[in-house]
Amino acid sequence: MGSCRAWAPPELLVLSMWLWASSAGPTQPPGPTLRVRLAGYPRKHNEGRVELFYNDEWGTVCDDDFTLANAHVLCRHLGFVAATGWAHSAKYGKGVGRIWLDNVNCAGGEKSIGDCKHRGWGNSDCSHEEDAGVICKDERIPGFKDSNVIEVRKLRARTPQSQQARLCSGLSVWVWGGCRILR
Repeated sequence: MGSCRAWAPPELLVLSMWLWASSAGPTQPPGPTLRVRLAGYPRKHNEGRVELFYNDEWGTVCDDDFTLANAHVLCRHLGFVAATGWAHSAKYGKGVGRIWLDNVNCAGGEKSIGDCKHRGWGNSDCSHEEDAGVICKDERIPGFKDSNVIEVRKLRARTPQSQQARLCSGLSVWVWGGCRILR
């Protein structure tokens, strides 16, 4: 009995391996870490002007086309279970620096505001008179850890006591001796 062997020229094998590897799609390095905080005045620990730390710089979000779905995404990013509302026209005061996002359109299930549709980072026709704010439901996601509080504790050792009150995150308050988490 004869045997039947299948063979392919080496060029065909290399080509098929290249096609298989390239079909998985391009791999991209992860983008910059996005941090979110609530700022401004007057406010409670679960509400405020939205500020984003992107590309080593804090900035705000414009209220153009802002929706409750956008607020849900931001509140979950901050460790709250949901949003109960949002604010327009710099209700919590005007921010400074960049206006990072404009015309944000979230479906509501995104993990980060950066995953929502928008005009592009830093591409805005807004002024800080249009800074958006959110009001989050005062209920935390179980097990959520506020990374801003950890950073504050690290900075406290190197910061003069007179300046420490300004380092407390939106989820904590200055009490003699340090920041305390509001519950």
